Amino acid sequence: MVDKELLAEKLRLLSEYITDLEEQKTISLTDLKENKLLRRYIERTLHLAVEACLDIGNHIIADLNLREPADYKDVLAVLTEAGYLPSAKLADFKKMAQFRNVIVHDYARIEPEILYAILQKNIADLRLFARAIRDSFLQQ
Repeated sequence: MVDKELLAEKLRLLSEYITDLEEQKTISLTDLKENKLLRRYIERTLHLAVEACLDIGNHIIADLNLREPADYKDVLAVLTEAGYLPSAKLADFKKMAQFRNVIVHDYARIEPEILYAILQKNIADLRLFARAIRDSFLQQ
């Protein structure tokens, strides 16, 4: 059985990160290129948001004794296989985990254009993840 109290707290944090990111959507690419602190703030907040998704996923997988994921991308695949996330969005969810790996392992500096594109186009994926989990586990 899923620990609903823990899940609610993790979803609260995820919602906070998403709100913080959405507040930055009006910035321009030029501002992002010129403002190192803003870039780092957005990068770190994205990192925290994705980590929250993965943490939530790992808790659900462990609590429900679902198949063990092979890696971070697979956490999202396991949740999709179990019917908790929409299969049509699995590729986008996997990109979140890949982005997390790039940030954590510092494979390369994140280009401002990539951060800007994520900020403009992919925050809705985080919101969808949160809504799907909330609807599956906290709306009963």
